[in-house]
Amino acid sequence: MPEGEDGGYLWGMSAYWRFVERDGGTCVQSESISLTTRVPTGLRWLMEPYIKSVPRKSLEDILKNTRKGVIHPPAS
Repeated sequence: MPEGEDGGYLWGMSAYWRFVERDGGTCVQSESISLTTRVPTGLRWLMEPYIKSVPRKSLEDILKNTRKGVIHPPAS
């Protein structure tokens, strides 16, 4: 969601990548770090699944698209 248009519980997310050529291929390492605020007890049951799923879903999408791009690179 655009900044200022969310509930404010997921403050930020950063991704770090490392590519290493090895054994005739490329090893890809990706790390994702998210910063969240404390969720009020009454909303925890509703918000925690969202806060935990967004970084995971984002990382899954990035890795799937990276794999797709390596297996089927765009025509040049």
